[in-house]
Amino acid sequence: MRAALRPYSTAGVVFTVGHGLTRQNPTQPKPFPLSISPKKPRAWMNLSFQVRMDTENKFLTVHSSYCGIFTDEELKTCLCHWDFEREKDRYPSAHVQVYGTSPALESLNEGDDRKRPLEKLHIPVGGKRFRPCIEDVIEFLITERLAEGREGWEKKLEEGRNRYRRTQLLAAMRRHPDVVEEYLRERESGDGK
Repeated sequence: MRAALRPYSTAGVVFTVGHGLTRQNPTQPKPFPLSISPKKPRAWMNLSFQVRMDTENKFLTVHSSYCGIFTDEELKTCLCHWDFEREKDRYPSAHVQVYGTSPALESLNEGDDRKRPLEKLHIPVGGKRFRPCIEDVIEFLITERLAEGREGWEKKLEEGRNRYRRTQLLAAMRRHPDVVEEYLRERESGDGK
């Protein structure tokens, strides 16, 4: 993973974080194989984060992220992808899109002029603050046997997940000090559990 400064943006200084970024290619990360063995990989991941300073110019924040799982290095056949786009209007900012067919959706599409395929549904996943982290995706891949894990992977993932959740909780506390004060008052009075 590398970070590359994006060309001028109206949003100010923006970095792309991903695999295979260079000075010549600062915006389009390359996919990487999901394999720890010398065998041909069964799946590939494409991962990208756009990061910049928050509105107070104090903390680095993720403006958007993308994590796609594919069966080919060319990224033509997608299983699913998780997306986060801060302040989206037409669909949930944090969502997953799954590729495949759904008889239930086909039935719901009858009489609807949109005829949306499954991969066009933006399924919400926790909102901007408590969206899935990369450790959640890795756990999904290993437990569903789409990728193999190294010895001790569970402990490493839990450590990373705990760091992510703590960071997100601190950010939520900064944005909602009134809720923190309410919790502390309740705890002090013995009402908080």
